Amino acid sequence: MSGWFYKVAYPCEQAREFMYDYLDGQLPMFKQFRFQIHLNGCTECREYYLLYKKAAHAYEFRKENPPPSEFLEHTLDFLRKEGIVGDDDPATAPESNPVVQS
Repeated sequence: MSGWFYKVAYPCEQAREFMYDYLDGQLPMFKQFRFQIHLNGCTECREYYLLYKKAAHAYEFRKENPPPSEFLEHTLDFLRKEGIVGDDDPATAPESNPVVQS
């Protein structure tokens, strides 16, 4: 595809704004078509889209399949021993992480 055509469909900034609605199936059909034209021609946006799509799928998978609490406990213990997080770090407190709670 010619280097200029995909930018006529949408400039990169606008294509990236539509990405979230496209993944959620909320983008009207005409905009979907133009978005796809842009992705087909723009390597940078296509790579960004694929990375975002993988991250969204990983997030959904993790929500539906949380790791066992023992895994999180061992990971936090390791991070504390290495000095990466402290005992008083609010992000590692059991009440801040529903998966760690018993």
